[in-house]
Amino acid sequence: MRWKNKGHEYDTIYKRIEEIKGFYLFGAGDYGNQFFHMIDKELPLISYIDNSPKKQGMHMNGLEICAFPEKKIAKEQAFILTVSQIQRMKMVDQLEEAGYVRNEDFFLIEEFISVYYVYKYNKVYFSTISMLPSTRCNLNCELCLNFNPYAKEPSIRSIEQVKSDIDAFFGAVDYIMLFHISGGEPFLYQDLPEVIAYLDKKYGDRIGTIRTVTNGTVVPRDDMLEQLKNLNFEITVDDYRDAVSDGLKGNFEKLLGKLDEYGIRYWTNYTDEWIDLAPTKTDYTHWSEEKLQRHFDECCQSWQELRDGKIFMCNYSAYAAVAGINKTEHDEYYDLKSYQKCNSKELIEFRLGYSEKGYVSFCKKCRGFSSKNQLVAKAAKQVER
Repeated sequence: MRWKNKGHEYDTIYKRIEEIKGFYLFGAGDYGNQFFHMIDKELPLISYIDNSPKKQGMHMNGLEICAFPEKKIAKEQAFILTVSQIQRMKMVDQLEEAGYVRNEDFFLIEEFISVYYVYKYNKVYFSTISMLPSTRCNLNCELCLNFNPYAKEPSIRSIEQVKSDIDAFFGAVDYIMLFHISGGEPFLYQDLPEVIAYLDKKYGDRIGTIRTVTNGTVVPRDDMLEQLKNLNFEITVDDYRDAVSDGLKGNFEKLLGKLDEYGIRYWTNYTDEWIDLAPTKTDYTHWSEEKLQRHFDECCQSWQELRDGKIFMCNYSAYAAVAGINKTEHDEYYDLKSYQKCNSKELIEFRLGYSEKGYVSFCKKCRGFSSKNQLVAKAAKQVER
């Protein structure tokens, strides 16, 4: 989105939020649970909505989980999509097909969190941020969204650089729902325990969840697990056993056994397909500024990366730059060194996709996260290095 009234882009939307007397949380999963525990308790919640028949009729956090309403909800009610970017694509289509309008009848989780807190309390709240201390990985996935197969060598950041970025981030941000440490393969980064300990002990009261992710094929050393076991964080263990070599398949169960042994919280994640952003097969350089802006706005990509004291507007654009297949332009990041409290609304607007030109340079070579992109392939399919 292109800035038209910097610092005031969400004035009208917040007025609509103030009018609403009850919210349905659409998504009774991980994000729905995290949102409930971090949101202002004054917010009037009605129930969860979920498309899974297995969840319907159950309760979570004291709220009933219901099916998508057959009749149109009341004008003074609205939905908040409490799901991740990939899950929400079909749900947005579902809502729009039912006649609901975005930012009037339904809100995306990251937009709601940031707009609500900055307008009501002048606080900077983010839903998520991604940090990659290292892109080193033992796998070489064809559709890696860090674009590692294109990189000549991994990017490995020092612990001093990582801590400096964390300090810069919390110099501007009051609270974040999910601080995500990714990779690469985080278990191959020797300073991972120190990063998590720094976040937990210095900023833990300003973080809903600290989470890292592993590809499920690396069993960390016992001394690393010993350092991690008393920290307040959790791990997503991706299950890629259908794609990796026989020699790595067995590490999945070994890893879960070790995490159980040390009492480290985790949950497993199985995905059979990955979306293909096709950065070396796509050429939108002939598109007009207006078409590129629409392409960016239609993308369901909701993550940004923290690196070098900056917040990068699109994390996949930033990853592509590190991998050497893209260049980041000056208006595609927010330099946290320049932040002042009077710029709080400007910062959350940038976090939610506003910029001077309204898109990132990577849009010219990226298919995007949207229902229009039908390119998918087997998750974690391995290719030769």
